[in-house]
Amino acid sequence: MSQCPSPFGQVLRAISLPTAIVMLAATGCSKASTDKATPAASTSTAPLAAASAAPASSTAKAGNEPIAWSGSYVAKVGPVAPPENAKEKTWTDDPGTAAVGGGAIKLSISGPRGDTQGELTGPLGDLKVAGVFDGTELRANLMPKDPKADTAMTGYMLLAGSGGPPPANLKGTLRVSSRDARIVREASVELAKK
Repeated sequence: MSQCPSPFGQVLRAISLPTAIVMLAATGCSKASTDKATPAASTSTAPLAAASAAPASSTAKAGNEPIAWSGSYVAKVGPVAPPENAKEKTWTDDPGTAAVGGGAIKLSISGPRGDTQGELTGPLGDLKVAGVFDGTELRANLMPKDPKADTAMTGYMLLAGSGGPPPANLKGTLRVSSRDARIVREASVELAKK
């Protein structure tokens, strides 16, 4: 190790023996080496580095392209189970005629984390969708486009991928409530790639 040229000799003395052996093998340090790298050695590694970097960047770009999804939901009265001693009648008195029926969902999933954005329309109102798809599950918040509207709903959506990988469709449920939490709705959801 003491015969390696400077500054490598000083660095190798400061690190452990196994690490030094790995570094020596990687740099090709030997008794006959000099401080100047040969032109053949410096040019032979450049094409390898460029070739290995090119596929990674093209793969990253392909993974960041947004994927469009669309589908539907069917909203119904969502069950609420308050404690028995609360004697709460708010949810049992809900006639279940408002905010029920079918609607549409459009999503876009992109980025390395699977950032999800979109919108939901129909009997639950106009909602913005924001969440994350991890390749298996999509978890998203549902927020009203107009939070001050009397019929504004807020909630969440949880979908699981099926038919893959990568998944061909997403299925699950969403659950929302009105601003005063007197109306609670849930819906089955099914989405497919456009």
